[in-house]
Amino acid sequence: MYIDKIAIKRYRSIDPVGIEIDCNKGLNIIIGENNSGKTAIIDALRIALSIGDYKRGIYVKPSDFHINLFGKQSKTINIDLYFSDLTIQEATAFFLLTDGTDTSKAELHLEYTLYLDKNGKQKVREEVKGGPNNNSVPRETLENISLLYLGAIRNAEIDLKPAKTSQVASILYSVTNDTDRKRIEDMLVETNHSIAKDCAIKRTEEIINRNLLNIEKEEMNEQIHISLVDPQFDSVATSLKVDYVSERYVKISKDDFNLILDELSLTENDITGCTITSPKHPNLIAVNLKQLYENSRFAGLYERLCSIAQNISHDISLNGLGYNNLLHMATSLGDLQENPSDEEIRVLLIEEPEAHLHPQLLELLFDFFRKANTDSKIQIFMTSHSPSLVAKADLDDIHIITSSKLGKKEITSIKDSSLDVNLKNDLKRYLDVTKSQMLFAKRVIFVEGISEALLLNSFAKLLKKPLDKHSIEVVSLGGVAFEPFAKLFIKEGEHSCLNIPWVVISDDDRCTNNEDKYKIKNETLVYSSLDVSGIVQHLSQGEISHRAKKLAAFSPTNVKLATKTLEYELAKIESNIPILLKVLQSHHPDIANDIRNRIKQTNDDGTANPSFETADKIAVRLWVAIRDCKGAFAQDLSREIVNGICEEGDNFKFEVPQYIKEAFNEILK
Repeated sequence: MYIDKIAIKRYRSIDPVGIEIDCNKGLNIIIGENNSGKTAIIDALRIALSIGDYKRGIYVKPSDFHINLFGKQSKTINIDLYFSDLTIQEATAFFLLTDGTDTSKAELHLEYTLYLDKNGKQKVREEVKGGPNNNSVPRETLENISLLYLGAIRNAEIDLKPAKTSQVASILYSVTNDTDRKRIEDMLVETNHSIAKDCAIKRTEEIINRNLLNIEKEEMNEQIHISLVDPQFDSVATSLKVDYVSERYVKISKDDFNLILDELSLTENDITGCTITSPKHPNLIAVNLKQLYENSRFAGLYERLCSIAQNISHDISLNGLGYNNLLHMATSLGDLQENPSDEEIRVLLIEEPEAHLHPQLLELLFDFFRKANTDSKIQIFMTSHSPSLVAKADLDDIHIITSSKLGKKEITSIKDSSLDVNLKNDLKRYLDVTKSQMLFAKRVIFVEGISEALLLNSFAKLLKKPLDKHSIEVVSLGGVAFEPFAKLFIKEGEHSCLNIPWVVISDDDRCTNNEDKYKIKNETLVYSSLDVSGIVQHLSQGEISHRAKKLAAFSPTNVKLATKTLEYELAKIESNIPILLKVLQSHHPDIANDIRNRIKQTNDDGTANPSFETADKIAVRLWVAIRDCKGAFAQDLSREIVNGICEEGDNFKFEVPQYIKEAFNEILK
């Protein structure tokens, strides 16, 4: 049994149109920018799944009812859960949530109504219905839902402290039966008897009893008895605390170690690889506790060493936040895993599991979540801001929540997009940590490579449309594989798509098709033997590449193509040439000087310059000269533009190509 679909309306930032999430049976990762509604989804699930708890941790409040842009507050909230794959036992337990016929499916409907009581104070009325027929559902029906919630701010020191309701105590209750509990209670009775016989304990009792006698005289004559804790199983569960082992190795003298080995009928050969000796301390031996712990044969040796070693265990308050965060999740998941699984659905809700964890540890944790779902049949819903986690995840596990300018929420599940299996595999290969950031942005610009990415930031400043101000993420693909990315943003039939403004900036790579009679061959693009007039003619009459045509067909408004390349577009603008030549000077000084000579119509003596060339030919020369140093040239040009803006302000003369201006206008409209 698992949650197949979630529908939420008028809850917090979610408007009356509402959102629907088609859930995975296993892992569901909900991502989006801040304040997009991720926590609202998690809290709606908490509310619905904790209906059967008598000690609920969350309730619907008057402030949870949606308020629209005009300040009008909704009067109802609807939270609907749809379940699938019910077993016969689950269908029996949740019969009131079914339609009575197809018992493999179930529905839980919650409606909250806002009203005023007789004193004019806002109150909330709750109605719980089941199935498509809206059957009345008593709370007892929903007791078999097992829910664990881990919030974004977790305090392991508080949550794991000794208490009857702690996660450690809960695991102990789950893994023990009556025989186990009786055995533990007998051990506690024996321990109390031993402690009571200790002379220090007896002296303490005598002092307290003597003072009681002096106060009460013979009137009451009461006495106290000191023991460890009450010999009851609940007392043990309440007293359990979590420490951690800070050292992998335990140091012990060789003589003492050999005595222990003899008692346990072991030899040094048996534990080869588990010990280390040092020439500086020949009488000491270091024993690897972790290796002993992992081999059941050495369980007795492990226990003996732990009992005699000094300062092995420490309070978790000495840990860093990241380690305690892991400890908290491991303990909490242990509780959920060990709960009885008959007739119940088990759900883990976790916000921002990446908190305080470095990327490598996060990767291990993510693998653990996957295994928890596979082994223990736990359905997991998590929210995240981590590109590292997204890059690690299966694409079909990801649900992206976005907000329009008017506040409308939309959910895109990648599994429901128009991407086929091959395109998903392509996208997965490209979605590294850097590119995954696009899923958290308000706007996305896709470019071919590092040259465009470097310059785009400078162009944005020139246009007074800085990337950071408008939350624009520039994604450099390192190639022209735009299709799987574009497919995420394009609506096709009933398929879902990302509701994020986007644009592709690319080259049209004209004159590269094999069948094009105006094809420009790479071997002709050598500056020293350049047929400039011929290339100008080819560029004016040749066809754009097949790749560019296919890309433009995705969306004419969202795809902006340069004539040939970005560098050629820059060089076509005459006012840009002085700065382009200044940058080129450090890379190809001879070529830069040659182009300067060809720009001049007259010589210094006033005679006509025989080397003079028109602007279209100069643009070709600059494009060819830059081809072998594109990345370095872009970096230097970007620096030159930023310095020019800082030093000259509005007087700085450099023009952004028209197709890039159109791209910014499109994404910011």
